[in-house]
Amino acid sequence: MNGSSLRASVVTIGVFDGVHRGHQAIIRVAQKRAQAMDVPAVAVTFDRHPQEAIQPEKAPPYLTTLTTRLRLLVEAGLRDVLVLRFDRDLAALHPEAFLQSVLQRHLNARHIVVGRDFRFGWQRMGSVEYLQEAQSHFGFTVEAVADVQYCGERISSSRIRQALLEGDLQAANAMLGRAYILEGVVVRGQQMGRKLGFPTVNLSLRIAQVVPKDGIYAGKLLHPRTGCVYTSAISVGVRPTVDGKTRTIEAYLVGFSGDLYGEEVHLAFFHRLRDERRFESLDALKTQMGKDVEQVVALMSTVG
Repeated sequence: MNGSSLRASVVTIGVFDGVHRGHQAIIRVAQKRAQAMDVPAVAVTFDRHPQEAIQPEKAPPYLTTLTTRLRLLVEAGLRDVLVLRFDRDLAALHPEAFLQSVLQRHLNARHIVVGRDFRFGWQRMGSVEYLQEAQSHFGFTVEAVADVQYCGERISSSRIRQALLEGDLQAANAMLGRAYILEGVVVRGQQMGRKLGFPTVNLSLRIAQVVPKDGIYAGKLLHPRTGCVYTSAISVGVRPTVDGKTRTIEAYLVGFSGDLYGEEVHLAFFHRLRDERRFESLDALKTQMGKDVEQVVALMSTVG
């Protein structure tokens, strides 16, 4: 987008990892205010999580890739998204300098919509209160949107990450407002699924995304290049029955034949079936895999 051409705008700012229901509520308010003012609503986001630039060893894994985050923001109805490169220079900007260089000079912000706990600038010195104190000087107004809650607690990206790590897929998807998706490229595995009659595709992640707790899941695989979607029995774990050593993400695609090696795929997690466990024999594992696939088909038959 060419921000310098904007005569005025309504701006919302954040990492927006996951573009979850809390983010969606903020976006709806920004859209509503922009429509009333007859100006565009703009989201300002970053190419990475701020922690990745400041303390990479403490950076959380992502809920979405940047590409998907941008798509979700646009699908939520935003006209424009400005992506800033988050590096040490940006991290060192005083809140006032950020407001002046980005919101005033570039976007000509007239109204700012953020979450109640929004922080920005050097050492997170900027806050909703800071914005409210600065609004008369910069010529914008500020609006903090109330938290969206799930089961009595605030929805946040960190809470969704924790739910996924604990295997609470139902809570994670409820807070996201959609199925959780891993994105990656299909790579060659050990062909063990093929030997058991259930050939799988093995996923190598594009970025450091949150991988749900080890177990068996019902989901769908989207092949973006062709648009094909396949009901999938997904396995996350080390495959203890065959003495696996490394954690894998693999999926058996119902009704699919062929291979997808080297292709980009998106794996959507809809239901958690069970924990991963060791079986006494390959025959017992094969029998359980058959039952898992039957359950996956039944569960996914109700999903549009």
